[in-house]
Formats: sequence, structure tokens, C-alpha cells
Amino acid sequence: MAGKIRVNPKNSKVLAGILYITELKAVLISKSKVLAELVEYDNNLVYPGIGKLVEYNGPYIRLKK
Repeated sequence: MAGKIRVNPKNSKVLAGILYITELKAVLISKSKVLAELVEYDNNLVYPGIGKLVEYNGPYIRLKK
């Protein structure tokens, strides 16, 4: 089981109960083979002020910074 990633409002958005993370965050967690499998690059969106976001299907901790 993979550990939880830490996300905040600057590098992620939760829309309709689905976590989307920035491409930069996705690249950083992709260094772990287990976490890389949890990123869905095909499911993406462009969010104003943040840029392109990709879907993440694993456990996470949401910080309120």
C-alpha cells in the first residue's frame, strides 16, 4: 500500500469528489513506482490560475494552506 501524498489548494483541486493534482505534483510523485500507477494522465482538465491538472486515485492528506 502506498503512503498518502500531501496536497494543498495551490497544487490540487477536488471536483465532484475526485482529486486533481498539478502536473508538477504528478511528476514529483511519479518518482515512486507505486504512486506513479495512481496518476491518470488521460483524465485531465485545465483550471484557471493553476493550469493543467491530472486525476489522482490514491490516498491523500489535504492541507489548508
